[in-house]
Formats: sequence, structure tokens, C-alpha cells
Amino acid sequence: MLAEDIVRIGRPIAKSNLSNEMRIRWLTDIDNEVCKNYFRNVFLIEMNEEKEAFHFMTIGDGEDKNFEVDRRRNTAFPIIYPNGGNPLNAQGIYPVPIYLMYDPHIKKMNNVEEFAFEVVFPRLKKTVIYKHDEDSKLEKIARRTAQILSNHYEHFIDQEKQLGILYIWDKTSEAFQEIPEYKKDKRFLWICESKLHPQNHLYLDSEIALEGILEAKFSEAKELGYKKDAVSTFTNQREEEVVSIYNKSWLWLSPTWEMPRSIYWGKKEWTNGIKVDKKTYEAYLYGTQFLKQITVPISNALLKEMFAPITNVEAKRNMRNTSFEPIYGVPLVVPLIDGDSQQLYKKYSQILKRENLSKEDLHLEILAGINRVIPKFSDEHRLNLLYYSGDLSRGNMHIRMMLTDIIPSVAANLQKIVRKINSIDLFEIRKFFSINNETPFYRIKSLPSLISNAFGPGYVWSVMQTVFHKHPIRIRRLYEATARKLNELANKEDYWGMVDELIFHYSFLAFYQKYNEEIGLKERVNTLSDWNSLLAKYHEGSLTLDDLQTAEQLGFVSGLLLKQFSNSYRFKTGKDDYVKHRVMKFGTKLTPDMIWKSGILRCKELKEQWDMKLAANFEKNLGILLLAFIEANNKKILSNEKDQFMTTFWSGYLLYKKDKNEEE
Repeated sequence: MLAEDIVRIGRPIAKSNLSNEMRIRWLTDIDNEVCKNYFRNVFLIEMNEEKEAFHFMTIGDGEDKNFEVDRRRNTAFPIIYPNGGNPLNAQGIYPVPIYLMYDPHIKKMNNVEEFAFEVVFPRLKKTVIYKHDEDSKLEKIARRTAQILSNHYEHFIDQEKQLGILYIWDKTSEAFQEIPEYKKDKRFLWICESKLHPQNHLYLDSEIALEGILEAKFSEAKELGYKKDAVSTFTNQREEEVVSIYNKSWLWLSPTWEMPRSIYWGKKEWTNGIKVDKKTYEAYLYGTQFLKQITVPISNALLKEMFAPITNVEAKRNMRNTSFEPIYGVPLVVPLIDGDSQQLYKKYSQILKRENLSKEDLHLEILAGINRVIPKFSDEHRLNLLYYSGDLSRGNMHIRMMLTDIIPSVAANLQKIVRKINSIDLFEIRKFFSINNETPFYRIKSLPSLISNAFGPGYVWSVMQTVFHKHPIRIRRLYEATARKLNELANKEDYWGMVDELIFHYSFLAFYQKYNEEIGLKERVNTLSDWNSLLAKYHEGSLTLDDLQTAEQLGFVSGLLLKQFSNSYRFKTGKDDYVKHRVMKFGTKLTPDMIWKSGILRCKELKEQWDMKLAANFEKNLGILLLAFIEANNKKILSNEKDQFMTTFWSGYLLYKKDKNEEE
């Protein structure tokens, strides 16, 4: 269950020895990039029993897009960004009287009555530290706030769009302290110097603020369900009070999504589904905030590799990287058992800060297309990968895939395989095709792109799940896709494109071979050493029927022979390529039967007709090859395994070069 995973992640953070300042960072939106412009205009109302003073501040430096919030001060301004609903109205519960102001709010600050009773008062009513106060007191605070803002309206108003923070520092509340000195304190967070009592300084009590934040979040959850003396779904014990987990704290579990809700539940009966106690809910809050911070968009280049059609080369080439809906990736490292909370928190911090990471850590960009690095975890943890599209801030998401129960050691071994393919096998394959290009080959840079280019976008999630759980995979679709693309490119005489497709094909086969060895399967495919051996025998003219028992072997040698013949045919006749001129008609799909009957069977006749000079190995290989075709046809290999045949046919055709071992 997703909620349980979030709680398991958040529990070590909640139990760690985090300072109050850091906890405020975790549980609020003060460091949220979306909120930074609110810190440009801070309207601080310093208020005691009789007087008030106005402070207009900017908490940060820089102009326009270069504006950066001052992280040394922003913890004293614990704002919470609203998820869903109309942000112009009072949203949710506020821990202390600190409210986000939008441009329409700021523009009406010169209208005392309207601003006091349409903006300030409704927010004061929803503020934790005022929950036991009478309306008359709150109305007085609202009116005093609105009046002083109106008095200073001309000093801060701007024709341009403005965002800001309204901060009511109320001396009558225990949440605020006035101290006759400036000092750094773990508990009290400095706001600014007092105007009512110069030389004194205004502080926020972080203990009370933190309690208010947790109470505000828990109170929000009560709005959709609340029970006393009930059994928690997570602790399986009777708790003093439980609430619904479906709420606005994190819109993955949003009440706007009706699926989990029975038609027999009332609007405030979501606890009939999942009940969460206060301690567990705190862990849930930390978990959701952690996931927000590690969520990253999949790069557009990778999305193209993952979701562009694989059977049409031209369509993929013409697709832009921006043609795909953004998809976000979230890695969840879940402990199976409760361990050392402080050690777990340190590892979570490494993920966020990207510090002290090594090659042995899990680089999820290689494994999952997610630009995050997971430090080395034991197999007492599980890695879950969540992919979604849509707008989280509006609760409008679509889960694309949840890859679950990935063992860290299995992921580490897969990472080693993908790295070997890119660093060793790719070099050998390019060398095999006489390609000296050393630029990165993006189609094999990551596991998702490898899988998608082999099987197609419709299979990427299911095959990834299969691979992460060490189950066998089948590669018939790889041959189907490769054969189809090679035929398309051959019709266009795009031989460089054909080589590019074959480089990917053999790169995936190298992955497939290593993967099978990793999971203990004996099934193997032909590797470069096999083709080098067959190529050497061809040049020597020492092939036997035993060398031509599979569709791939037969196709490879057919390609070698027709290319050797085509070279002489072009030289002798002045005609175009033999396969294009005699075998393959424009726009047709070349088949094993056409290669056999229209190509190879006519070689002997045309050789004598044109008195063509071919190396001695040609006659020897032709005879063995014709016998092998008859045998393969009787076994129905040509019809049942035509894609394997055609893939290796073009491999042999594009690889052939005259060798010094060939005798004239």
C-alpha cells in the first residue's frame, strides 16, 4: 500500500534528532521554489495590547528570476502552500498567523472593512493558536491589522502583480517572544528588530510553531473523518483518536479521487477505509515532504526513447523531445524492519544533498531514468519506483506505473550490466561494424531506453518489472522490430541508419546474454565471437552444414555471400547493387524466400553468364548454403523464423569486406 510505504519512509525522519528549525523546513513550504516570490513582500504587523507597528520587509536578495530567499531567516516564516481549492479563500488550518497573500488581496489592503472581514478574520478563525479565542478578540485583531495596512498602502503598492506574506506578530500569544537582545537560539527564531520597543527583538517560539504545524495538519485530516478510541490501521492498536489519511497534505491521497470511497460512506466517513493515529500521521507528513523533494521529471530525451514508436524509423526521427507529456519519477526506499532511525535519516539526507556518493551506489538515471542516486542500502530494504504524470498541486495525477519490491542487490547487478554494455560491449560492436564513433549511444544509456527500443513503448513498464524481479524475458519482439526497421531503411538505401539499428540490436543481445547469466538461465544467443568465427570460416571456404543449422546462421552467411557477389556484379555489369537490382523491388518487403530463390539460386547462372571472377571460397560457400536452404525449408525455419533470418542477413550484408584469406 502506497500510504504504508510513505509512513515507513517518514518514521525514521520523525524519530531522528532533527532540530526544530529543520523540522519546520521539512513540514512547511518555506524552501519551496514555488513560494520564493512571496518573500519579496512581507507585511509584518507588530502588535501588543494597545499599539501596533508596520514592518515592510524582503526576506532575500536578487532581482526578478535571480531572487533567492534568505535561508538564515525563512524558518521564522513557516508558510504552508495551499493544495487545491481557491487560494484566495482561507485554505485548511494555519499553525500561526502567517498567511500567503495574492495580488487581489494586496490590492484591496486599502479597504479596511473588506480586507479585515473577507481576508484576515476567516484566516484567524482557522489558526491553531487562536482556536480557543472568542470572535470578538479575532475581529479586533483583524480590524487593527487592516487599518495599519491601509495607512501604509501607498508605500508598498505596485501596479505590477505582487505576492506576499501577511505576518501578525501578536505579543498576547505564547507563540511570540520579545527579547531585549539579538541572539541565536535553537528554540527562538529571530524575525526582526522591534519598532514599538527599539533595541528589543521579535522572535517566533519554534516549539509552539512546530506543535501548531502538526496540529494544523492533523485538524485538516479530521475534516474528512475523525474517531475517538478506535483501532489504527497502521499500529493495529486502539488509539485515543484517529483521522482519515485522504486529505490535502499530499494530493496523492486526495479526497477529490473518488475511487477508494464507498458509495455508502458519508462525506466525513473516510475513516471507514483507512484510520491513522497522530504519531503515524506525523511520520506520514515527513514521508510526503521527503517524496516531494526527491520527485524529479524524466528528461525529454529519455521520454522520446521510451515512448516513440519503434517500428517506424522516420516517425521517431521527426518526433520532437517536447512531444510527450511530462512524467515524474519518485524513488521510495522502504525499510522492511525498524532500524536505526538516525542512520536511515543520514542516508535519506544523502539522497537529497547528493553528497558522499560513489559508483557503487544506485544511479537511478541508469536503472530507471530518474536523476537521483540512492546510497548503498542492505537487502533489508526494498526500492519502489513510482511514475506519474499530471499536476500534483491540483490533485490531477495519473499513475503510470509502480515498480515494487526491488531488492537493492538485484538493482546493483543490473546497473553493472548496463554499464558494461555501454563501456565494453558497445565498443566491440562498433568495431565489428568498422565504426570509430565514440559518442554516447543514448538508446542504451539506461535500462528504460534499452527495454523500450527493444520491445516498444507498450511493454516498457511490464518488462522493467520483469527484469527487476529476475524473471525470464523473451526477445521475439526485438527481432520483429529490427527486421521491420531494416526493411524500411533498406528501401531508402539508408545504410548508415541500418548499421545504427544493428548496433542497438547487438547491444541488447549483449544485455540479454548477461542478464540470463545473472538469473541463472542457460539460454544463450549468438554473440560477436560466434559471428567472428562464422565470418572466418566463410572467408576460408570451410563452412559445413553444421554451421548453418539456425535461421540466424543461415541469414548471416546469406548476407555475406550476396554482398560478395554484389561487389563483382556491380564491377562487371555496371549495374546497381545486385540485391536492389535483381532481388528487392522498391517498396517491397524482402523475405528469406526471395533471398533464396531470387538471389542465391541465380548466382551461379549469372556468374557464368557474365564471366565473373570470384574468390575460390564463393563456390564452396554457395554449394553448402544451397543445401542448407533446402534443409531449412523442409524444417519450416524460413517461414517460422523469418525475422531472425532477415536481421542477421542484413548484418552479414553490411559487414562483408574482402579478406586477404580469400583465394582468387
